[in-house]
Amino acid sequence: MNKQQNRLLELDKIYNLISVPGNFFESVKRYKLGTEKLSANEVREAYKRRGVFINELKHHTENKWYNLLAHIDEISLSVYRDGHPALHDLFELKSFLYHYLALRSYSIERSITNYQLPDLEDLFVLLDPEGGRIPHFRLSPLYSNTLQTLNDRRQELSNQLRYTRRMFLHEAIDQLGISGLKEEFVLSRTQTDLIQKIQTSQYFRLKQESIANLIFTLADSLEANSIKREITDLNTELEEEENRILDYLGIRIAEYSDKIKQALGSLKELGWDFALAVFATNYRCCIPCVDDKIALQGARNLALELSLRSQKRPYQNLDLEFGIAANLITGPNMGGKTTILRCLAQFANLLKRAIPLPSDKAVFPFYDFVYYNHASEKENLSSFGSEVVSFSQAIQLEGRGLFLLDEFAKGTNPREGEALATAVIQYLTSSPHTCVAATHFTAPTLLQNINQYQIKGIDAALHSIDSDDLGERLRILAKAMDYSLLRLEDNKKPPMDAFRIAEILGMPKDIMHLLSQKS
Repeated sequence: MNKQQNRLLELDKIYNLISVPGNFFESVKRYKLGTEKLSANEVREAYKRRGVFINELKHHTENKWYNLLAHIDEISLSVYRDGHPALHDLFELKSFLYHYLALRSYSIERSITNYQLPDLEDLFVLLDPEGGRIPHFRLSPLYSNTLQTLNDRRQELSNQLRYTRRMFLHEAIDQLGISGLKEEFVLSRTQTDLIQKIQTSQYFRLKQESIANLIFTLADSLEANSIKREITDLNTELEEEENRILDYLGIRIAEYSDKIKQALGSLKELGWDFALAVFATNYRCCIPCVDDKIALQGARNLALELSLRSQKRPYQNLDLEFGIAANLITGPNMGGKTTILRCLAQFANLLKRAIPLPSDKAVFPFYDFVYYNHASEKENLSSFGSEVVSFSQAIQLEGRGLFLLDEFAKGTNPREGEALATAVIQYLTSSPHTCVAATHFTAPTLLQNINQYQIKGIDAALHSIDSDDLGERLRILAKAMDYSLLRLEDNKKPPMDAFRIAEILGMPKDIMHLLSQKS
């Protein structure tokens, strides 16, 4: 489905409820929701893993899992496979291994064994020769005696350079007769005599000047220059030795590239399964049985439920059961037919991604695609034209589809619209697809081999609402509406509830009187 369809079905709102632990798993989430394609068997296997995690969260807090997963960062596998890592790559790898091994250990402790998490302890030890067990990497002298010798010599030379410069400064103070001189200082341009004295000496050089001031810094003595040249040569030797060590480590790390790849893949699955288990726990979702049957207990259009609750309005859970071929829903306007169809569309799309379903219990088929006619608007076409084009395209798709028809063909004249809707539903009854259609037309209810349902509707006791406030009228009407489905005998015409709803919503009495004379 595209972004527009996701918005219409409010799947984007549901996806936003899935919180992931850190940036690494944000990229996993984008892939899982946008790119990954699962087969029916892969969906079943994924649901099994997620069910294990849901059970884990029932008995243990999510905080430990979240903290461990949040420290996992992305690493570039190609760098380690090719055997040419830079110093910062080793830093990232060691940090990754540190947190990965902690997560692996905890998974084993909690008996979460559905993931192939290879043991990379030997690789971590390779990057941790000093045994500090910290996530930070450095080119330790323990990698090479030569590196140790060169580092010691550089430290020695650095100490000599500091001492030489300090002695040169003391000599400058004595020779110039100026107390309190530092290695760097500022003189005002008004101090002309002092500036002249400093500039003609061998001890300082002009570093920077402005309109008002001059900044001087201690010059290098002959001995200091000699030490600096030796340090420069030593740094070249150090760089060569460090590169040799990096090459050695690159070769050793490349031997683990397959295990690193396996660890990354397993981490992505584990983290995503954890995020969906948290989602399921927070929003009372279940792991469905993937089978050729639609049977839902306590199903909820989650986006609508949360919206109504934010308005402190009640939401009625639904028990839904449909045949695998063709199904027809009739009932009053505002009776919840669209909500049911959108709920089914949401469930079919969630199931394709093995996301737990907002329901107490659920049996639901795997569909290769979902067609919902209100998600088919196309530029430069009327709503009816969009329906015709998008349906014609959908019926050409490979695999088995779930066709959800919400008052199909209502955008054209009623006579032709009824005939077209009836023909489409009749065609789908003999196709491999599942069809659930909501309609006000009579002709589709006369079709054979179709399961027919009716929204139970408005409480019979409600005939009018004594309020001029539209919001209050809608609240009372919603409270009086029973959105549950009743299974009907075949060929029962749809109920005529439009007049009653119009009256309840405030249609003038004179108009209602005229209607009663005509009916």
